[in-house]
Amino acid sequence: MRRFVGRYGRAKSVALFAAAGVLAASAALLPLSAGASSKIHLTLWQQWGSTGPNAVALNAAIKQYEKLNPNVTITSTYVTNDAKILAAISGGNPPDLIDLGTSIQVGGWAAAGALLPLNSYVKASGLKTSIYAPAAVKAVTEGGSLYGLPFMDFNAGLLYNKKLFKAAGLNPNDPPTTTAQLYADAVKLTKTNSSGEITQLGFLPAWPGVANGQTATLETLGWVFGGNWTSGSTPTATKAGNLAALKWEDSFYQKFGAQKMASFASSAGAYLTATDPFFTGKLAMTFDGPWVLAFMKSTNPSMVPNIGIEPFPATPGKPSSAGTTFLDTNPQVIPRGSSNPQAAFNFIKWETTNVPLATSFANTVFNVPQLLSAKAPSYPFASIFVKEANSNNAHSWNQSCYSSTYQIDLSNAESQVVLGKSTPSAALKALQSSALSAQSSCP
Repeated sequence: MRRFVGRYGRAKSVALFAAAGVLAASAALLPLSAGASSKIHLTLWQQWGSTGPNAVALNAAIKQYEKLNPNVTITSTYVTNDAKILAAISGGNPPDLIDLGTSIQVGGWAAAGALLPLNSYVKASGLKTSIYAPAAVKAVTEGGSLYGLPFMDFNAGLLYNKKLFKAAGLNPNDPPTTTAQLYADAVKLTKTNSSGEITQLGFLPAWPGVANGQTATLETLGWVFGGNWTSGSTPTATKAGNLAALKWEDSFYQKFGAQKMASFASSAGAYLTATDPFFTGKLAMTFDGPWVLAFMKSTNPSMVPNIGIEPFPATPGKPSSAGTTFLDTNPQVIPRGSSNPQAAFNFIKWETTNVPLATSFANTVFNVPQLLSAKAPSYPFASIFVKEANSNNAHSWNQSCYSSTYQIDLSNAESQVVLGKSTPSAALKALQSSALSAQSSCP
């Protein structure tokens, strides 16, 4: 699943690396040579965990690689603190490779000189990046250079409760196929008590959101409605499609009341726990990923048979927009100062191009394989997410020196609107202004 680690601002990372004198303009590092019989020890900092099935799957992959390459040993350490990672790199004592939980750090860290560009390694190895999902490659690319290899992609679709659909007089086997139908169904699925408080909600657009470690729904909705967030490296927050998306999202809060929606969200239950509103039947539809079913099976197993999943609906009159989704990946990166970048690259190339591993690992972590040729995992509805991830309707956030700041500010703009503190137009104008300001401070 998407694994958000601490967000570390671009300005801080640039300042940190400037102080250490290792900005991107520093001399390129050449691969260290090592004979086939040389003993190589690699240190890996990863964000899959130290225990549990995710960590077990990673350790099994490492053991498999070590068996194939007896001269290589890899020590895996669970590290999620961005400040610790950056301090290690700037201090000249980084791990040899890093498995990041999301791509949010890639743009800023690459621009600050924290990561090694991999183009020369890719070319020398004969690796063709066309084997990966296109959006996943974009997620690890900044300024035309590749700064990581994609591993375990993740995206989202429309999950809905068939039992609640039937109770509301809706066909449980006919979920909405357009955003207009989604709105109409959400109205029918919403209930209030005698005090006007929402007791059951059809759709909560901003849920689960950044506060719960996921992307802002607005990010995907902009693409659904024909907008985009950048043109090249320039922000385009005020595009007509983005505005239409935020107005559509806000229409739910206008209909049911921003304060009442906020009260429902704050009191309905905690995300991915037994009290999650989607798990308990308080929320009828949600835009989320396949990991939801894994957590639901663990905490609310009786609810699982009631759940259906479909690609996110299209905008009216544009059926080709059905299945639009964000796509992110778990970037496998090599920090500047790695003691053996060639050996590190050899491992991540093997890891990310191993077809059986792509499917089996995705099955464990409820993600989708990064390889276009890999079979879909066996978890429920996996084929839907795989098809979306490999399509032209899968979009990743454009990487740049200010991309993480822009992405966080987008989430804040969405929050301002759904909380009734700003209008869609004003919020996007402010977002555009802040993004341009961030871009202007790039090195």
